[in-house]
Amino acid sequence: MTESKTQALAGLKPYLLANIKGQNGAIEKACSVLRRGMCRLCSADRPLGSFLFAGPTGVGKTEMAKHFTSYIFSGENRLIRFDMSEYQNKEQLEVLLGDSQNAQGQLGRQFDLNRDGNGELRGGTLLLDEIEKAHPDILLLMLQVLEDGRLTLRDGTLLNLSNFFVVMTSNIGASEAMEMRKSTDETIERVVFSLIKERLRPELVGRITEQVVFKCLEYDVQVEIARLLLDREIARLSERLGEAIAYDESVLEFVLIEGFDSRFGARPLRRCIDRLVGDALVDQFLLGNNPSGKLAVDQSGNRLRIEPLSLAE
Repeated sequence: MTESKTQALAGLKPYLLANIKGQNGAIEKACSVLRRGMCRLCSADRPLGSFLFAGPTGVGKTEMAKHFTSYIFSGENRLIRFDMSEYQNKEQLEVLLGDSQNAQGQLGRQFDLNRDGNGELRGGTLLLDEIEKAHPDILLLMLQVLEDGRLTLRDGTLLNLSNFFVVMTSNIGASEAMEMRKSTDETIERVVFSLIKERLRPELVGRITEQVVFKCLEYDVQVEIARLLLDREIARLSERLGEAIAYDESVLEFVLIEGFDSRFGARPLRRCIDRLVGDALVDQFLLGNNPSGKLAVDQSGNRLRIEPLSLAE
C-alpha cells in the first residue's frame, strides 16, 4: 500500500469527525465500510460499500455522504443524488429511468456527467434520499445494484457501479427515535431497525453492507454545528468578496436563539445563518460601505450588523 493511500485511510475518520458533529458512533461504523472500499477489499462485482442511513431530519445523513465522497475522491464533485420523494409513481419513474421511446432518463444523464474522457464511469457515490418513498420498481433495481454492481436503464444502457459507494437515507423510525431520545443508543437502534425491516423489502435490507442510525442532536451539539456553519459561511463570503469578515461570540448566541430547533436538527441553523449574515452584508452594500468588518448583534437585538475591525483585530 502506498504512503499516500495509508495517509488517506488514516485521515478519513478525523476528517469526518471535524465536519459531522454529534455522530461519532455513525462515523465509526461508516469508516469501517469506507476504508475497506478504499482498499478495494469488497467483491469486484458489487459496489465499494452500501449504507442505509436512518434517523431524524437534519442530523447529518446527507452531509455524511457529501463529506466522505469529497474526501475519498479528492474534492471532486462525484456525488450523484436523487430525492426519492419525487419518484413515487409510474410517470415519475419514467422521468428517472427513461421510457419506452428509449429516452435516457435523468439517471442516465447524471451518470453521463460522471464519465471520463474515454467514456468510462469514474468512481463516486450514488445517494438516494428518503428511499422508503420510492416506487417499488426502484427498490427492485436497487437489488440488482447491491447484488451485481450493475444497473440497467430502460434504453438498455448498462451502468457499472462497482466503483461506487451507494447510500440510501430514510426517516423510518425518526419520530420514534425523537420520542426515545433519552433512551440508550442500543435501544433506539433496535426499535429503528425493527421498523426498517417492516417497511422495506427484506432482500434489499439484507444486501446493504451497513445500517447506521443517526442520533438526535442535543443543544450542546447544535452549538458546535452552529459555530462550524458560521465559520464556513464567513470564510466563504470573505473569499468571495475579498474582504476580511469576523464575528464575536454574541453572534453565535444570537444564531442559536434564532435558529435552534430540536425537531429539525441543523437545517434551521443553516438557513438562519444564511439569512442573518447575508442581510448584514446587504445593509452595508445599500449604505455604500465596504463589507469588511466584524459581525455583531444590532442594538435592536433582532438582526446583525457589521462594525469596523479594530487595529488589534
